[in-house]
Order: sequence, then structure tokens, then C-alpha cells
Amino acid sequence: MHFDIILAKYLLNRKIPVNKVKYIISTVYLLTSLIMYFTLFAKEPSFGHGIIFLIIFVFFDYLRIKNLENFFRNRNKL
Repeated sequence: MHFDIILAKYLLNRKIPVNKVKYIISTVYLLTSLIMYFTLFAKEPSFGHGIIFLIIFVFFDYLRIKNLENFFRNRNKL
């Protein structure tokens, strides 16, 4: 989650619009999650591992989005 804020600060300093920053960060998170899934869980064919990974992915995505929204909301107040 700290990586998201660091990346968002870097992209915002490069004068990239907020909506595009959100899209870039979401894409990076999705790609890293897919890479993590295929390196950790896809070695054994099991339906349960996929479900567990999906639940964890959705939970951390929710936390990440809330953290990023708070950053975008409070970045001008600092």
C-alpha cells in the first residue's frame, strides 16, 4: 500500500491526471497479483487455492483503494 502512494506521488509530480494515475496503479496491482498467483498457486491444480487467493485479492484491493482515496483526498491539506 505504501508502494501505491509512492507511485502516485511520482506520477502526480509528472503532471499526470488523477484518473490516469488510478488506472495505472490498478493495472500494476492486477499484474503483480496475477504474477504472484501464477508463481505461488498455479503449480498445483486446485480449485480451493484459486478461491482463497481471490478472497485475499479482493480484501487487499479494497484496503488499497480506501488508502489511495484517502491519499488523494488529503494530499492538498498537507
